[in-house]
Amino acid sequence: MAKMVVTKVKGRKQMKNLVLSSLLVVFITLLSGCNNKLEEPPEIVITTGDTEIEYVVGLNQWNGAKYDREGTFQTIMREKSASELPYIKKNAEFHIEFKGAAPDSIEMLDYVLDASGDIKYTEKEIKVVPFELENKKGSFVLDTNLATGLSSNSADYEPGASIRGFQLNCTWGENESEYAFIIRSDAM
Repeated sequence: MAKMVVTKVKGRKQMKNLVLSSLLVVFITLLSGCNNKLEEPPEIVITTGDTEIEYVVGLNQWNGAKYDREGTFQTIMREKSASELPYIKKNAEFHIEFKGAAPDSIEMLDYVLDASGDIKYTEKEIKVVPFELENKKGSFVLDTNLATGLSSNSADYEPGASIRGFQLNCTWGENESEYAFIIRSDAM
């Protein structure tokens, strides 16, 4: 009978160790999940028709650090001339897909730019583009930005002469970044 009591004690110790081990694994899993910070913004793919559009990412604030950097449009235009930008006709549909975590919030802005990537007019002419994600994917149609009609330079009305910059502002909790791309299109 004494042998049976010892077995019950060993069984209780094993059960207690199993429960404690399980709790420890759950606790560690929860801690690692709470500390699951994105190291960097996820990659995206931007396409219209058969054209994949290049973009740059600018960090505004990420994992507690705030960034003071060159504007994303200026970064693009420092490496490209206006003639190297893809020419996209109005009413073309753009598709954007996030390859990692979808942002908590998102805003798409449409700017009319000069050849150096600076805003051509005032900030009042920045157009908000309706854009929503579903299953990490979203789309929008290239519409007219009325600011393209403000120029007094007749060359700005030639086909493909309007430089349009698009900025996708995204947040993941406290993290903020922007994705930017530039195209050429037609005025009005």
